[in-house]
Amino acid sequence: MSGRKRDISTGAKDLDKDSKNRTEIVIDEGNGGGQEGTAAEGSVTIPLAEYEGLRAAVEDLKDKYLRVAADFDNFRKRMEREREDIICYANERLISDLLPILDNLDRALESAGGELKEQGILEGVRMISGQLHGILERCGLEPVPGIGEPFDPSHHEAVGVLPSGEHKEGTVIAELQRGYKLKGKVVRASMVHVAGDGNGDAGKDGDR
Repeated sequence: MSGRKRDISTGAKDLDKDSKNRTEIVIDEGNGGGQEGTAAEGSVTIPLAEYEGLRAAVEDLKDKYLRVAADFDNFRKRMEREREDIICYANERLISDLLPILDNLDRALESAGGELKEQGILEGVRMISGQLHGILERCGLEPVPGIGEPFDPSHHEAVGVLPSGEHKEGTVIAELQRGYKLKGKVVRASMVHVAGDGNGDAGKDGDR
């Protein structure tokens, strides 16, 4: 019989020791109408077209499986990100209430006198401030870029325009209160002074 032969194991661990557990598929390369001989025991004869169709179906199912597995993995990662965002945004009100405390700690460190340094109190305040900053940063809190940045009404609140020969008009030159973003969302805008020409024109441009 003319045909190509493919062997498919039916479960034997050692085909050399147990040839009875061996199935031989004989692919008929003709039209399947005639046979030149009798297939050996344990063999199945199928037309080549049918074999190719089955192989294509297997490849199609394999491709669909890989796509579904990739989609599920992306879905799982997306759900994990959304869960983290929900937790952080749920704490947005609490974080906003903590910002004045953060401001006071920063001001205390900036204005600390020599007496506090000698008593070691300053170092304790610095440690507390660092711990609070670290906790909020892990939740996604970050300061809004301030001095030296172009005025951005979505991030800055201009409270004054000052003439400056060193900075381009519309540039933030002083920060009165630091602004913060939580996961990219502004929870408090920075209160800033903006460079102008002395006539307030730059401030008006900035407010726009």
